[in-house]
Amino acid sequence: MKKSEEVKKYIAELAEKGKLKNGNRLPSCRETAAMLAMNKITVNRAYRELEEEHKVYSIQRGGFYLADFELESEQEKTEVDFTAVKPDKRLLPYREFTHVMNKSSELYKTSAYDYEEPKGLMSLRNVLTDYMTTGGIYTSPDQILVTNGAQQAISLALQCIFPDRKGKLLVEIPTYSLAIKQAQMMGIQMIGIERTSAGYDFKKLEKLLKEEDIRAFYLIPRHHNPTGYNLSEKDKRKVADLSNTYFILLIEDDYLADLGSANHAMPVHYYGDKERVIYIRSFSKTFMPGLRIGVGVFPKFIVNEAAERKWLADLNTSKPFQYALELFIESGMYEKHIRKVRKTYSEKMKKASAIYSSLKTEEMNWHIPDNGIFIWIRESREIDGTYLEHNLKKQGIIVKNAADCFLPDDLRENSNKRCYRLCLSGITNQNLERLSEVILAFQQAKPLHENIDDEQEKRL
Repeated sequence: MKKSEEVKKYIAELAEKGKLKNGNRLPSCRETAAMLAMNKITVNRAYRELEEEHKVYSIQRGGFYLADFELESEQEKTEVDFTAVKPDKRLLPYREFTHVMNKSSELYKTSAYDYEEPKGLMSLRNVLTDYMTTGGIYTSPDQILVTNGAQQAISLALQCIFPDRKGKLLVEIPTYSLAIKQAQMMGIQMIGIERTSAGYDFKKLEKLLKEEDIRAFYLIPRHHNPTGYNLSEKDKRKVADLSNTYFILLIEDDYLADLGSANHAMPVHYYGDKERVIYIRSFSKTFMPGLRIGVGVFPKFIVNEAAERKWLADLNTSKPFQYALELFIESGMYEKHIRKVRKTYSEKMKKASAIYSSLKTEEMNWHIPDNGIFIWIRESREIDGTYLEHNLKKQGIIVKNAADCFLPDDLRENSNKRCYRLCLSGITNQNLERLSEVILAFQQAKPLHENIDDEQEKRL
């Protein structure tokens, strides 16, 4: 037995005997090394391996702690939901974040619970300014709004750009369903440009910009929702250039920025005129969804109006959460967490790709990226989606067509109800094996006309 395995066995025995309970601190590396008569470096390596296996977690300068295994067992008992866009429960750094929440209360005392200016804590905005620079976002704290999730940042952007409901919003087809619903509720007229794995048809895009009264273009360049596609750097530059040529604003939704993409990949904001791009990112999908903290980087001419609209809506984003996030980023705990998330999601995609490769048929066309959280399915056959979804639900698997990611006119014209988005972020490795059942269900799905004929025969 390897010495690192010996350490793992020792910790497992302590847990089984009740000497270590969920949330308890593990013996220090020095103590365990002395107990097992081995090197401290070996013990530390074993603890790190346990952390990667989600069996323990660590707090910077605070040691290692036994993880709460009930989280995983609870998740395994539920249905396998490929529609839920949420992080893997085992990746939520809730104990580490509780630690910084307590720390922030100690540091800031009652001031942590006062009202704050609508733009957000200046100290957090300073930290975010430095943090985002590493990803190609060069801005100032005065242009940053700390919002209640990325969704609020999208809403504020639309309110500022379309106060009179005049002009049109250009959106990708398909796109994020809640952005469509937000624009519909505000009475904003939308027009679409198809987004494929190759990007856009730029001749069609430029024609739309020339002929239509377009005020803004809402786009998701990286880890596109729902397809998982990534725009090339060349295409990002083209989009930035077109926004300057036709005087339109870009609303860049970079909600999964922290997952990264290709080496040296940059946001459109990096290539464009900073006064023509509203840049949005989230701390929900890769961190803690209940935290509801997003970031909007607004052009100078519009940032104060956005802040005023936010103030009228909710005064300010939770101040204790802002303080805690600031400490979490500054301590290096956030970057450490994100590295773990990237690795976990990449491994999930690799496993999904292997399952798909072993079962796919020639007519199947699924997009499974190297990283990200989405698998995109575009069926070439006109299958009975309702029947497919019902059968999978009986097996304890939830899938749903992506019709709500399309504009109504595009649905009528292109029969896009045959599109499906599968989200892997909240699926455990064990449940990911059930992707094979989804693949087989699609292969065995009856054409729509056959099910209609069957129903008619039953009535006769």
